[in-house]
Amino acid sequence: MVEKDSTARTRELGHRMKAFRQRRHFSGADVSRRNGWLQSKVTRWEQGLRELSVVDAALYLATCGEVEPERDLLLELTQPGGDLYWVRPYFDELVDPTQSLAIQENLAHTLVRYESLTLPALLQIEPYARTAYELIGNRGQAQLDQVVNARMDRQRLLRQDRPPRCRFYIHERALRSVVGGPRIMHEQLLHLVLSANLPYCAIRIVPESNEVSRTIENSFTIMEFAEHPAVVYTDSYAAGMFIDDRVAVEAYYSLVARLESDSLTEERSRRTLADWADRYDRMNE
Repeated sequence: MVEKDSTARTRELGHRMKAFRQRRHFSGADVSRRNGWLQSKVTRWEQGLRELSVVDAALYLATCGEVEPERDLLLELTQPGGDLYWVRPYFDELVDPTQSLAIQENLAHTLVRYESLTLPALLQIEPYARTAYELIGNRGQAQLDQVVNARMDRQRLLRQDRPPRCRFYIHERALRSVVGGPRIMHEQLLHLVLSANLPYCAIRIVPESNEVSRTIENSFTIMEFAEHPAVVYTDSYAAGMFIDDRVAVEAYYSLVARLESDSLTEERSRRTLADWADRYDRMNE
């Protein structure tokens, strides 16, 4: 297999392989020796820097003592499909797009997020997140609890000793859209004010007057890595998609630059968030 730049799919495959091997108490040297592979080959697989065939994946799993659910998921990840545009459906029993996104976020050193209609998932309080999922209305109570908990778990990323540097561009309409009532919105906006004061977290408000934002329908995230090319993540009602295509990723960078040129400064954005928090507080009186 030829060496290549990593993609979101190969990084997730490598991450899961390594985690599976470690849970089974095998070292990379153990796996290499038992299959007659160079240890560097296994290391490159686990770093997402080398394609893994179905046969090699089966040998790797057999060496570590395969478990059926893990086997099925890892073998699914070996299928390259359209690697530069990797779709993760929400309504597939095997696939968990939220976990796929969390893996990439935890590998990244910088996150740039644009939100067009709602507030960023990584900055949502639990009542806001729960109400937002309830409004979508496509999950039962058990599934609802699961996805809300998963969203809250993702936020542990921001409480690490060395969290990624985050830039959030939030459209003004997301501040105006009431999710769950004024009390929840007041608490949510206060949380954003506090988050905006963290050294690794920058929030910029995109005003209604920004003409570029009127043509952007979907929210998106650009994730940057120390040892891998940047990747874009965007989602819809039915699926999340990772974009590794270099030309497309550069187009998203250009889009961010155009959004930024007409966004409020960080200081003005903090004041705007505080004003909206106060406005929602007065609605409760």
